Amino acid sequence: MTDDWRQQPGRARRIAFPKLAIVAVIAGAALASACSQPSDTQQTAQQQASDEQARKEADEKAWADAEKAGTAAAYTAYLQNFGSGAHVSEASQRIVALNETARKASDEKAWADAEKAGTAAAYTAYIQSFGGGAHVAEARQRVAELSRKEADDKAWADAVRAGTAAALTAYTQNFSSGAHVAEARQRLATLDEQARKDADDKAWADAEKAGTAAAFNGYIQKFGSGAHVAEARQRLAALDEQARKEADEKAWADAEKAGTASAFTSYVQKFGSGAHVAEARKRAAALETRGRKEVPSIDIQKTCQAAAGAMVSLMGGTTTDQDVNACLDSEQKARDQLVKDLATYAAADKVQCMRTGVYLPSYVEWLTCLEMERDVRKMQQEERFGAGPWTLPRVKPAINSVGR
Repeated sequence: MTDDWRQQPGRARRIAFPKLAIVAVIAGAALASACSQPSDTQQTAQQQASDEQARKEADEKAWADAEKAGTAAAYTAYLQNFGSGAHVSEASQRIVALNETARKASDEKAWADAEKAGTAAAYTAYIQSFGGGAHVAEARQRVAELSRKEADDKAWADAVRAGTAAALTAYTQNFSSGAHVAEARQRLATLDEQARKDADDKAWADAEKAGTAAAFNGYIQKFGSGAHVAEARQRLAALDEQARKEADEKAWADAEKAGTASAFTSYVQKFGSGAHVAEARKRAAALETRGRKEVPSIDIQKTCQAAAGAMVSLMGGTTTDQDVNACLDSEQKARDQLVKDLATYAAADKVQCMRTGVYLPSYVEWLTCLEMERDVRKMQQEERFGAGPWTLPRVKPAINSVGR
């Protein structure tokens, strides 16, 4: 057979070619068929896309239905059916908002019912049902107020019965927002005013009884707006005027007793508007005029120059104008003092001390001499009669009537 094949190559080739052509045609048809038909993967992807589109459409329709209904039940049903839908978050928010609105509405209705009842029991029931409600604080306050009202009325009745400032004050402290606080304060003000008036009158009576400036000043300090302040000031002014007059008269008596220009001048300086100022000035001027006439004149320039020279001869050094001027100032002041007080010195002392014929007469030395003589006489008088004051012995009235 092999040999036949070899022997017949053309015939064999003619038989094989058609067979190969048929096979090729079949293979090409199969390939074309395979290219024109979708694969299993493609079919699965297409199916998934179709399912996703259907799910989205169902999600949107369910969401639209829930929004149309607008109830918590509708949004809850949407969440249950589309747990991973596009509107899950918004549905949850809507449910929360609707529940909060329902809770608030229920809260407000319960509060309105409690307010309508207006009893402690009604407010307590509201608190128990809505522990976190919007009106819990006010409800508790209402309960407390209703509980306090009875205690408030009882405390007020007790305070009125007592009628004292202490009882009324205790009421205001314990019931600062009580129903009777305003009236309690009015009563306290009335009691305080009465107590103030009583104290004012008593203090004034005590001041009048004492009748002294210190007493009237004490009244004014304690009762600056008291009923008797004006009168107290008048009394003080009268006492001050009386004291001023007494001091004036005493000072004038002292000046007259001294009888010197210095004493009268001192009176004028201390009592510039005193009752005796004019006379004091007149007396002082007259005494100074008299003193100027009676006090001998000394050439103090010569005396001071000679005294300065004597000091230089004794102590050494040189004489300066400052030394001479100091001496002149001392001499002039001594002369002025002699002029003012000349009337107080004894005549014998003036003759003894005021001598112009001595060497270097000096006003300073004259004044020193006169003051020493006066002081010695005073000491001798005190040794003889005591320091005083002296009282004359009493005599029988018949002595004064003798010779009438």
